[in-house]
Amino acid sequence: MADINLSPYTAEQQAMDRRRKMAEALQQQAIAPIEMPTVPGAKVSPYQGFAKLLQGYIAGKNLERADQEQKDYENKASGETADFLSKMSQYETVPGDIITPGQESAFIPENVTRYNETKTQPESFTPEERNAAIDLPLKTEAVPEVRGPSRQVPVLDASFLDPTKPYAYKTGQVKQMLMQVLMQQEAQKQAAAQRALEAQQAIHVGKPGETFFRIGADGKPITVANTPAIPSFEKVETINAKGQKIVKYVDKAKLGELGDVLAPYTGMIDHLMQAQNLPEVIKNNPDALRLVGSFLGKESGDVTSADFAKVMIGLNETNARLKYEGIPPVTTDIVKGKNIMIPSVDLPPQGSPLENGKVYNTPKGQARWNGTKFVTID
Repeated sequence: MADINLSPYTAEQQAMDRRRKMAEALQQQAIAPIEMPTVPGAKVSPYQGFAKLLQGYIAGKNLERADQEQKDYENKASGETADFLSKMSQYETVPGDIITPGQESAFIPENVTRYNETKTQPESFTPEERNAAIDLPLKTEAVPEVRGPSRQVPVLDASFLDPTKPYAYKTGQVKQMLMQVLMQQEAQKQAAAQRALEAQQAIHVGKPGETFFRIGADGKPITVANTPAIPSFEKVETINAKGQKIVKYVDKAKLGELGDVLAPYTGMIDHLMQAQNLPEVIKNNPDALRLVGSFLGKESGDVTSADFAKVMIGLNETNARLKYEGIPPVTTDIVKGKNIMIPSVDLPPQGSPLENGKVYNTPKGQARWNGTKFVTID
């Protein structure tokens, strides 16, 4: 890029000042008295007076030229200043950046070849094939380029300081004013970029339960974090299997997530929520699932496996004693409590096929069908 002189004291102004000083010096020389010869008997030449007159005339002409040059320079400076001030408020539209380049229409070689063959060798093709070749597109459609949105930019830019440009400013004071405007524009760009960056990095917060987000470069919100809502508790009263009254205060949000909960388990919402998020190592282990189910059943007041085992031991002991004494044994249907962690379904209508390996709710509790009989789940 060519050198840019931003000094108000330009080379043009310096040259005019030098010419003015030379003219003034010549004028001073013309009005100075003629020096008398120092040699005895020497006379003053009549041409010396003529030389003085000529110096004065040339000096006057040079001063007139310097005044005219200064006047023309000031007129040029005034014109450039007026042009500069008029362009300060002008903007021009600049096309947006190319997002997708356009594509020109081009021949499709295989279609052109097919079309030419049907024309030069029609006997080699059926009428249907010739008609199909006529309908083939020979060229692709031109695709226009896709640009981003146009933007408005100031007319004044750094090119007005480039002396190689025909429209560049020449006077120093206008160059100085333009440089100040360009520096102000650059400062505004940097401030706008900083504000945009701060807006992208700023995290917008709200009330508890709302999403924290920031604005991305594309103007769309980006989630930063989800804040938990303030819990709203609801009083829950239920009766467990032992007939005992249970009162708990349960988060309404958890009640809503679980939906309808059976009465024996309403007071243990927290445990059920945790059970739904069990790790895979427990979900895939039947023994571990039974333990979790027993724990939940115990929390709800249900009959656990241990309780069932104790009852069966006592019943067996009673029956053995009665049999020894010749009394018929006690018979009763005792159904073991359902393990909520083991998925089971009700028995289908009588005569319907049973699915091998599936757990059903039988009159004696949960049992798995092995293809020939039910196997009780411990």
